[in-house]
Amino acid sequence: MIVEKKKKRVSKKNKAAWRKHSDIRDVEDFLEDQRLEERLGHFDTKKDEEIFMLDTVGEGKEEEKPDVKPLSAKEQKRAKLNETPRCFQILLPSSKVEDPNKKRNTVKATGSKPSDLSKLTTKRKIEKGVLQKQIELTKKNIRIAREKKRKSKVIRQTFDKNLWSADLEAKGIPATLCEEFISPEAQLHNVHTTQRLRAKPPPPKMVVSRMAVEPPHPGVSYNPSFQEHQDLLQQVVKHEEKMMKKEAHLLRVTNKMFRKVTAQSKENQWIEEMSVGLPQPHNPQTDEQSGSDGEYRAINPPVQNKKKDHKARRKQREMIEEKERKKREKIDKKKITDLYKLRKLQASITKKEKLLEAERKKKEMKKKELAETALPELNAHKAPLKEPEFVPPEELSGDLRTLSASKNLLRERFESLQRRGVLAASRVMMKKKRRVKSYFKAGHKVTDQDVEKYMNKINKKNKLTVSK
Repeated sequence: MIVEKKKKRVSKKNKAAWRKHSDIRDVEDFLEDQRLEERLGHFDTKKDEEIFMLDTVGEGKEEEKPDVKPLSAKEQKRAKLNETPRCFQILLPSSKVEDPNKKRNTVKATGSKPSDLSKLTTKRKIEKGVLQKQIELTKKNIRIAREKKRKSKVIRQTFDKNLWSADLEAKGIPATLCEEFISPEAQLHNVHTTQRLRAKPPPPKMVVSRMAVEPPHPGVSYNPSFQEHQDLLQQVVKHEEKMMKKEAHLLRVTNKMFRKVTAQSKENQWIEEMSVGLPQPHNPQTDEQSGSDGEYRAINPPVQNKKKDHKARRKQREMIEEKERKKREKIDKKKITDLYKLRKLQASITKKEKLLEAERKKKEMKKKELAETALPELNAHKAPLKEPEFVPPEELSGDLRTLSASKNLLRERFESLQRRGVLAASRVMMKKKRRVKSYFKAGHKVTDQDVEKYMNKINKKNKLTVSK
């Protein structure tokens, strides 16, 4: 029989070879003992009473039990309240290893047993009728929702629709698509699931009534007459005054409503408000001026309760009666004068009513005219109003070749389409420019010219920011 000898030197470059040819049982036993001590606790830290039991009775003798009165059933239940239920003991940790996360939130499991406090609260709610009201309200909401759902279902009573007819209108296709040049597949494809296309609003009448190109004012010409130029100047001045008045109104009701306070006055005001009710500091100068000798004196002097005599009371009563008599005489006199003024009052009322009726008709006519000439509203945005154009006298050249363009033709045509109702009004959405940072990547291929070019670029940017 050949006995295979164990090799003295073996390769241990792999984990499997290391485990095969290495004896690590002593290390595993030591780690196992260490884990056991962590679970059950170290013997060094335990007391003798926890490890050993002191036998003071001896063998064959029973230990004398103290005469203790047994607890009643109610007291036993109360004592068990602080104990953990047996069904939850398996969830408690049996290991002595500390939790690495000491601030762990304890989450109560769903369906856990209610506490005595929650039972007491529920009992009080039942006695007060709160739970019964909640149940009735829930039933009422369910009934309302069921009725609403039932009413929303429309049941067709007449069955006169022919599903197999060749009429495309019966299939929900509008008449605008029922043409011989459009195939039935294309017609059905363009119909939404609602079986009807949304009705397109008719074009506004203003498209037809307004002129495509409005004639400009004669004063806008490159060679206008003096009178026409002055008329246009007056229109521009009125427009500017109106805009300035509007801007002043906005400034008045926003910024001008709040008074400006300096930092020092604001601090003094804050100190004065915070020191209300606090004892004031002693100031000898004010004491000398007031002439105070340190003695306490009331602000209001004491008042004596001086009784009135019979004569003073009689005079007071007669004065009140005389005042009331004059007041009644004045009222009676006004009644008599009002009787004579009835015709005059009636005439003034009739005149005022006529004025109000005329103003009302005037407002209605003006409102009607504005409605007829108002810009069409195809969306929430308002069409831009046309501002008056004006060329200053110093810029007038008298020649078309030397005349500088004052407006953008494309923009003017676009706004004209919006004013006439051909296009819906829009707003200019300004995008925020993204600030892109540039970095210089150094390398062996970078030349002095590249560095100089980059530094010039940085200096130029810095100058622009400083000037702004």
